[in-house]
Amino acid sequence: MISTEGKIVIKPSVFGKGLFASEFVPENTIVCKVTGTYLTFAETILLGEKESYCLQIGTDKYIYCSEPFLYSNHSCNPNCAINSDLDFYTLKNIEKGEELLWDYSTSMLERHWTMKCSCGSKNCRRIITDFDLLPQAIQQSYLQMNIVLPFIVQNYEQKFAISA
Repeated sequence: MISTEGKIVIKPSVFGKGLFASEFVPENTIVCKVTGTYLTFAETILLGEKESYCLQIGTDKYIYCSEPFLYSNHSCNPNCAINSDLDFYTLKNIEKGEELLWDYSTSMLERHWTMKCSCGSKNCRRIITDFDLLPQAIQQSYLQMNIVLPFIVQNYEQKFAISA
């Protein structure tokens, strides 16, 4: 993957603020690193509404996200993803001015936080929830695309091994 840090800008979005391409960004390009303060699940609960600023990266491990990733928004039809190195990267070519969107469910496995989805894509699920609650076809697609965080993949594989 190539990196184009600095090729994104924070601008107003239909979701509040969002990340947008400041120029054409090719597929498989790292646009920023997910950084921030590490927290436990219990610590995220104490944040109240700001709990949604956290990214789950382990069973009891979260990051209170810093800019620019903090302003990344969800879509049920993502054009970006997060890899195991916590790089936020493009899944397809992104045109200048296009918002960078990822599926929050690829990092969620906690049975605590959900959010109404208003992404507007034709395949909108209407609710953002944990990965294992997604329809099987979407789970399989995301696993094949390698865009599910490792702790969820491990959980999924263990669950599958037990039921086999």
